[in-house]
Amino acid sequence: MMDQEAVDEAVDEMGALLRSDGADLTLVEANPKTARIELQLELGGAECAECVLPADLLEQMINEALSRRVQGEFELVLHDPRRGETG
Repeated sequence: MMDQEAVDEAVDEMGALLRSDGADLTLVEANPKTARIELQLELGGAECAECVLPADLLEQMINEALSRRVQGEFELVLHDPRRGETG
């Protein structure tokens, strides 16, 4: 079962790194039924979006931070505006 507190801690840890660049990380949903963790990268305060960790590296680091805390398998969905996603 997914531990909401563990997810929150991992998101806070990664968010703290991003806040130093003016970005932030928001938890959209942590669904224990589907084992899906959905996050949103916020770039509103970043002076330079490209100065924030590259999307692939950021996703890998978030995945590692979550894996250290969350037991079992999970799917990470990271919405990164730099990837040009819609919806």
